[in-house]
Amino acid sequence: MNVPQLRFDGFNEEWEVKKLSDVAITKGGFAFPSQRFKNEKSNYQVIKMGNLYNNKLDLDRSPSYLESISNRDQEYLLNEGDIIITLTGTVHKTDFGYSHMITNEKNLLVNQRLALVKSKANSDSFFLLNLIRHKRFLQQFFTSSIGGTGNQANVSTKAMEGFSIVTPSLLEQKKISNFFTLLNNRISKQQEKIEKLEQFKKGMMQKIFSQELRFKDEDGGEFPEWVEKKLGEMAEVVMGQSPKGENYSTDNQNTVLIQGNADMKSGKVVPRIYTSEVTKACLPGDIIMSVRAPVGEIALTDKTACIGRGVCAIRGNMFVYHFLSYFNLIKAWNSLSQGSTFESVNGDDIKTLTIPAPSIKEQEKIAEYLTKLEKKVEKEKEKLMVLEEQKRGFMQGMFV
Repeated sequence: MNVPQLRFDGFNEEWEVKKLSDVAITKGGFAFPSQRFKNEKSNYQVIKMGNLYNNKLDLDRSPSYLESISNRDQEYLLNEGDIIITLTGTVHKTDFGYSHMITNEKNLLVNQRLALVKSKANSDSFFLLNLIRHKRFLQQFFTSSIGGTGNQANVSTKAMEGFSIVTPSLLEQKKISNFFTLLNNRISKQQEKIEKLEQFKKGMMQKIFSQELRFKDEDGGEFPEWVEKKLGEMAEVVMGQSPKGENYSTDNQNTVLIQGNADMKSGKVVPRIYTSEVTKACLPGDIIMSVRAPVGEIALTDKTACIGRGVCAIRGNMFVYHFLSYFNLIKAWNSLSQGSTFESVNGDDIKTLTIPAPSIKEQEKIAEYLTKLEKKVEKEKEKLMVLEEQKRGFMQGMFV
């Protein structure tokens, strides 16, 4: 039976199988001539595929504007509740099918290779958005894609109209939509809280490392003046060396292999691949830093691991860790990295990096303060993960 696992009280009817065309009007975007586009901000903005990625609308990414629009253009003017979805991507990949519902955005026009989906009177827009993002819909979406130029994959609006969806009464749709709106608001508020904390942390780091803010010693006195040192004087730097490819494995009984940025997340090493050959090793407590694009990403490791040539291990204290974190945050490595298309730094670049160094006692005070801030951010991120996991569970249980 087409009924969800979780339902609100008072709803017992089986959900109906319909086509998308039964609940929405779908049309493709318009091929606005590029010669009409203005780079400077103007009255209207044309939404292109590049503006919609991972279900997020980014109006600042390569924006294109129009000063005025014609009567025909108005057909592609987006209104509150309209849903847009990207129609073109890469063959055998799921890098399209991203969707977004218009809420407060104004004067936006939908470009070619995006679809405009308008809900009919028997459908709630927010509920429809979640149906479009559901695996049932996306399986049909990617299965219907056809090849275009080169390795391009396209989905037509005609095909979308025939996609099967399962939907309840409008009243139940609205009940579900209201529930997820409240949940989304909680997630948004938690994200805002994290962003504010991260901005505060960045501001404090800037004040500390510029010496605008200084700590006092145990007696309330001044610490000695800072001196400039090379990173190589404050820490040991071990450059990575990749093992042979035939020694890579997925067997977690072997040694963790850290190759680059893909093996680090949120300041921690995330095991992804293993090796039976240890070429260069990092130790628990080492700072792992990527030396290839993106240069400067860092993480702390809690285990002995093999480090590949995309990273280095830095054996320094937590002051060094926080300084490198700040150095990366302000993108200072960009001026040191070599190569226009494949940026990298070498051992000499890292060892000769100049660091403003306070006394050991002040280093400890700074590290203690910034570590507390970092842990506070991590705790709020954990709360966000719980909320997002709850949402995924409800999505799975409340939809067919």
